[in-house]
Amino acid sequence: MYHPFLEGKRIYLRGLERNDLSGRFFQWANDEEVTRFLFMGVNPNVLENLEEWFDEVRKSEKDIVLMVVDKESDREIGYCGFHEIRWLHRSAEYRVFIGEENFRGKKYGQEVTKLMLRYGFELLNFNRIWLGVNASHTIAVDSYMKSGFVKEGLLRQEIYRNSRYYDAVRLSILRDEYYTKYKQEWDQEIPNIFEKE
Repeated sequence: MYHPFLEGKRIYLRGLERNDLSGRFFQWANDEEVTRFLFMGVNPNVLENLEEWFDEVRKSEKDIVLMVVDKESDREIGYCGFHEIRWLHRSAEYRVFIGEENFRGKKYGQEVTKLMLRYGFELLNFNRIWLGVNASHTIAVDSYMKSGFVKEGLLRQEIYRNSRYYDAVRLSILRDEYYTKYKQEWDQEIPNIFEKE
């Protein structure tokens, strides 16, 4: 494992580095199948644009970005992060994608999400973690709900992609919900490094 920050059963998370931008991350950013429902992919990504974005988030106090790595192969398979962090209000937007096709649909995203929720609530002391997702991406909506997120509302025709407008679903999970409904079960499922003596 290369500089693991958070470790799950099948994956670990590490900081996004500049050299990641010219590897798989660059390919994912330009892959229509990966970006079809994401915030990126509207414009072609060139390395210089990704480097500018990287420099901004690296220096930002409102963003934490991580690479998702398969433990068995030590191969980068995706990206996750907290964005729009509002430290006073203890809230952040959560984003994740699994870029490698062979790892999609196998609950890697749920494992990443559990690790990130643990990190957000137990180490960063967030009170609320939220996300927005294309309402047509029902697999993602269901996955987030299985990971504890609750639907807050529907933003009508919020997203323009693929020559049409899409509704967006806003979901969130609160600190109290995490501690009362999920923490104990997830700690048995994935060892909790934040509670080591």
